[in-house]
Amino acid sequence: MIDERSLNEEIGRVSTLQTLVRAYGEIAAVRMRKTRFSVLANREFLAQLNGVFEDVRASYAEEVAALAKKTHRPAQVTFLAHNGKTVSVLISANTGLYGDIVLSTLRLFMDEVRQGSSEVTVVGRHGLSLFLAEEPGRPYSYFDLPDDKLDAANMAQIIKHVVQYSEIHVFYGRFYSVITQKPEKLEVSAEISLTTTTRQKPRHYLFEPSLENILMFFETEIFASLFEQVIRESQLAKFASRVLAMDRADEKTRQEIDKLYLDKNRLRHRAINRKLLNALTSFVAWGGARSR
Repeated sequence: MIDERSLNEEIGRVSTLQTLVRAYGEIAAVRMRKTRFSVLANREFLAQLNGVFEDVRASYAEEVAALAKKTHRPAQVTFLAHNGKTVSVLISANTGLYGDIVLSTLRLFMDEVRQGSSEVTVVGRHGLSLFLAEEPGRPYSYFDLPDDKLDAANMAQIIKHVVQYSEIHVFYGRFYSVITQKPEKLEVSAEISLTTTTRQKPRHYLFEPSLENILMFFETEIFASLFEQVIRESQLAKFASRVLAMDRADEKTRQEIDKLYLDKNRLRHRAINRKLLNALTSFVAWGGARSR
């Protein structure tokens, strides 16, 4: 039978958990606020940067097509070495307590992995453990990456590994609002299609040292920038998801503490009632003895 001492111990444990939950939530909220502005600003920057790239390709479609013929790719062009394979990349987390976004991203990732023949790359220890639970015998490549910052050395290793593939599919969590985060899929093709590079009024550029070098620079730098933005998007989504998860956990611990205090009060009332009943019984028995 539960006694008051056991209830006090349980109240202490749940109260400690509530303190921890609130601390995690406050830290995640601070990180979310610090990351949010840069992520949203970079979305616009990368959209404009990609627009410049498209403008260059459209304006000089004939020159690009001529370069493509030199590489024996009449419809597409790329100046980097690729292996002709597809890679599916999961951007997850190193730790748990990030709410639903990590699992929902994993589900989207696993849908493609199970249906196709793409090679697997996982970023984050927690995501790796989840993946191995789903596909324990499947080959994979793994990279570690902090949840709360960008590590230049690790990023360089990931990009060096991924950029060798001809088709790159990156699965990550995207921030839409404080209460909405959704899994997304970014598809990057190493080969640049030339079929849609048409403009009515092309702009003219001067390239130094050459158009080929400029396109190679764009191809490498834009991918690196896109991948870095994906990592930042994933971090922001995880912070927001953790805020929501910790808020829900805080509410559950509060309800549990209220329930434990209610049980404690009931236990005390039962003890008081027993004492009163014993006192009343003793009084009645004493009064009956006197009357005899």
